Amino acid sequence: MASYQVDDVVTVSMPKGPNKRGVMGIHVLFATSQEARFDGATGTVTEVNPRGPYGSPLYLVDFRGHKNRTAVPWQAHWFRGEWLKLISRPAAAGEGTDAPARSPEVSQAGTS
Repeated sequence: MASYQVDDVVTVSMPKGPNKRGVMGIHVLFATSQEARFDGATGTVTEVNPRGPYGSPLYLVDFRGHKNRTAVPWQAHWFRGEWLKLISRPAAAGEGTDAPARSPEVSQAGTS
């Protein structure tokens, strides 16, 4: 199961399936849902509700500030984790440094 964090950049990917004519697209069970309008849109996770309805976590995705080819009907929406794909995750503070962080006790012990 996917787990996303605040500030993760994600894209909405609804389940795919054939329609009555055999053309692949959004699965017919989800084609009329509000979330289907966001298929292919990119946004940033701004809030996480770990105890959403029926025990599945929900993620609030904000689409402001992203260039989307799809017409986003409103600026933010709650999504299930199964409908999101991770694009990028921001680096945590201190991950990009070459030297490992030392605690003061370690550096003082070597000088005695």
